This record gives sequence, structure tokens and C-alpha cells, in this order.
Amino acid sequence: MWKSLRHRWSLARGLSPSDWAALTEAWRALVLFYFLIRWRGYADLTRMDDSNFEAGDDDLLTARRLYQLTGWAARLHLLPMTCLVQSLALRRMLTRRGIASRLKIGAARGPSGFRAHAWLEVGGDPLGEPRDAGGFFRVFGRGRCRSHGDSQ
Repeated sequence: MWKSLRHRWSLARGLSPSDWAALTEAWRALVLFYFLIRWRGYADLTRMDDSNFEAGDDDLLTARRLYQLTGWAARLHLLPMTCLVQSLALRRMLTRRGIASRLKIGAARGPSGFRAHAWLEVGGDPLGEPRDAGGFFRVFGRGRCRSHGDSQ
């Protein structure tokens, strides 16, 4: 336990003021999307964009740092944060900085059962995921999201 606390304290001391601001922004965005996904629904919050976009090296570095800070905020959060909530919060943070991202949502069935996952790509690079994440998960397309109660 003490080793873990020392490690966290070491990480906290190494954060810059802008990192602290982004960490706070991530924490608040996580709360927002935690509740919005329940109140507004999946389809409204996960609209997928198929437009092409480029990302510069600086954009990718910023996106990776924000991904890391959002992950820390999620792990330290009082509420349980899913990959979808984290991806939506990070997408909002990237958009506020003018960095284009693409939300990817996929599913896979394997020996351990059904798995679903959400992640972001910036300039075609998946943030925090293996390059072939889209190969492991069957990525959902742009189609309309249907629930069991929707008519065909």
C-alpha cells in the first residue's frame, strides 16, 4: 500500500500546472458523460464521423498526454468509468483543443465470451490501443443504432 501511495505522490509531483488543469477537466468531463450516457442515450452521444482528418505530430502528442491524464482521472474517480465514457470525455477535450478524433466502437466474441470496447483514433492512430485494435474488434459502422424496441 505504501509503495502505491509513494508512486502516486511521485506522479502527482511531476505534473505541470497545465496537466493539473487537464486532469481536473477530465474528471469533470467524466462525470458529465457518465450521466449524459444514461439520460440522453447512446445514439445521441456516439454519432460517428466518417470524414477524413489529418493530425500533426503535436496534435498526436497532445492527444496521447490527454489520454493518459483522462485514464488517471478515471481510475481515481468515485464513479465506475467505462471505456465509452472515457472516450466521450477525451473526445470532448480534444475537440476543445481543435484536434479531430474519431470514435470507434467494436465488439468481439471469443472463448471468454462477448466483449465490447470503445476507443478514439487521432490521425488514424488508436490512442492507448494496439494498432490492430480494429482488427480484433468488429467495428460498428455509421448505421442507425437500434434497440430491441425499435421497429425494423
